[in-house]
Amino acid sequence: VTHGYVVDEKGRKMSKSLGNGIDPIQMVDELGADILRLWVLSSDYTSDVSISKNILKQVAETYRKIRNTARFILGNIDGLDVNSLVPYNDLQEIDKFALIKLNKLIADCTKAYDAYDFNRAYQTINTFCVVDMSNFYLDIIKDRLYTSKPNSLERRAAQTTMYEILSCLVRILAPMTCFTAEEIWKYMPHAEGEKTESVMLTSYPEVNAEYDNKELEEKWNKILKIKEDVAK
Repeated sequence: VTHGYVVDEKGRKMSKSLGNGIDPIQMVDELGADILRLWVLSSDYTSDVSISKNILKQVAETYRKIRNTARFILGNIDGLDVNSLVPYNDLQEIDKFALIKLNKLIADCTKAYDAYDFNRAYQTINTFCVVDMSNFYLDIIKDRLYTSKPNSLERRAAQTTMYEILSCLVRILAPMTCFTAEEIWKYMPHAEGEKTESVMLTSYPEVNAEYDNKELEEKWNKILKIKEDVAK
């Protein structure tokens, strides 16, 4: 696996005379190591790779959205007993649809990682966090989380779904944003017998066959299309 030259946002090679060099240590000090890592992984390394402060700001915005998704889930699974999760059959339809999306995330990212196509994994994670989670699932279940009784089945079902999503997402993120993944892992609740010392000591998530439901997926994809038309 090789890559092209690292160039500035105008496609010019970096040189002292042009004064367009980017000091990676300075970027780490300003933005953090994980954002510099994400920039590398978001790049199409099959050709010349562009970097500038503006490009890094765009990557930082993507990082912020991923981090906010994790923060929202962590804040709302507080108090959940992860040794007594709600069984899959007792989840609501929208919860099951979110787990269908999680299965797709795992499958797509696994395929991308195996092919060294890190840019595709980066885009897939971003879409999952922004479109599938923030703009849809997490937004809709706020009513359940904020108004249902703490131990009600409805609220615990949403918490169970979010916990499963975060548990898989953090392990997918571990090769990309290792510092952030460790931080999320540190604040997550863990089941008995789970290796809690580091996210790096756990297994990469696998697609769960129980979550596959073509009929439910088609139904909710149709609902999403109607929702888009109504929103106009």
